[in-house]
Amino acid sequence: MLLPLGMLILVSLACGGFQVRVTPTVGPTPAAPAPTAAPTAPATPAPTAVPQAAVPTETALPTPTFLPAPGLAVGQMARVAASGGLNVRDQAATTGQKVGKLDVDAVVKLVSGPTQGESYTWWQIDDGAGLVGWVAAGTAEDKWLAPDVGAGPAAGGGKLSNRAVRLGDRVQVTTEEGKVLTVREAAGIDAPAVARVLPGTQFIVRGGPVRQDSFLWWQLEGEEVKGWAAEGQEGDRWLTPVEP
Repeated sequence: MLLPLGMLILVSLACGGFQVRVTPTVGPTPAAPAPTAAPTAPATPAPTAVPQAAVPTETALPTPTFLPAPGLAVGQMARVAASGGLNVRDQAATTGQKVGKLDVDAVVKLVSGPTQGESYTWWQIDDGAGLVGWVAAGTAEDKWLAPDVGAGPAAGGGKLSNRAVRLGDRVQVTTEEGKVLTVREAAGIDAPAVARVLPGTQFIVRGGPVRQDSFLWWQLEGEEVKGWAAEGQEGDRWLTPVEP
């Protein structure tokens, strides 16, 4: 007997002859976890160099310079101001041999110095009469040698003054004995000579000063001579002011 197809399927189902297999659905593959960044070790700061303290350098102290009393200078005249006179020695020291003594108000020429010794300032002097040696200028409170001398009497009256020449002064030629002073048409050793005058000649200063050829020049007017003459050079004064 033939059974309908539908019945056969039902019988098969009832008897377990046909099984329906369920195929599992493949889901999406879970993403792998993102790698966690490893913690960065904090950077160790580089050590800061500590500057070394500067080692103080010893500063050399300047050698003290002993300054002469104002107004005293080689080639000029000076007056003994020590009330008891002033000893003259053969060297700039109190241990030097005494070679003479100057009276108070004696006028001398400073020929060398100053030099410092035993807390005194020393000058080598020449009194014009053969006495040459060293004298101490004194202390800060007691001056034994002064510049305000007048360097002795002037020709025709008045006295010579130990100071710089000024415009309008009456001046006297004070070159060494036997030497003359050249008066020129202009300031300068190359200017034509007008006259050569002897020591003791006096002039009135009418112009200047002009520095030329390492000299200081003044325009002079005398009774018979007019022109320019140099005041002097280091250690030797040729024109000296005259005061009443």
